[in-house]
Amino acid sequence: MVVRDRQQRVGTPDPWDDDAESEEQVVDPLSHADAVKLLGERALRPSRMTPAKVVLAQAVVTLLSAIAWAVFAREQGPSGWSAFFGGAVCVIPSGFFALRLWMSRARPTVGGLVAGEAIKVFATLALFVLVIVLYRDLRWVPMLVTFLLTLKTYWVALAIR
Repeated sequence: MVVRDRQQRVGTPDPWDDDAESEEQVVDPLSHADAVKLLGERALRPSRMTPAKVVLAQAVVTLLSAIAWAVFAREQGPSGWSAFFGGAVCVIPSGFFALRLWMSRARPTVGGLVAGEAIKVFATLALFVLVIVLYRDLRWVPMLVTFLLTLKTYWVALAIR
């Protein structure tokens, strides 16, 4: 309040006090040529990466990580299986989500995407609980590392167009 009073006394306008409600700004959409100039031709092409390819890439990352843990870890068997189960916790819900997307491709809705993602999150939590409860030789580091590697496969898939 003190700053505002001082600015009014000095006569300088308050930079935060703009009349945004009274002014309407018109934004022109980009034309195709403007978008190509701004983003490049490659950015406007549709991605070749499909949800099924992402799930396949996740499965490959899971298998490679499980093999690496089984070969190089001190406790080879339990570490390899823990890594495999950690990747499966990510791959299985992603596979069901991709299947759900494929089945609803004729009439996709935002609500369907949100429901599918919610189911995926709860399925991931349920699978984590199952692995923790049922697998007695669980090794936490291989499981969590493989889960995170498999989960981050999405970012690599987004980078590949």
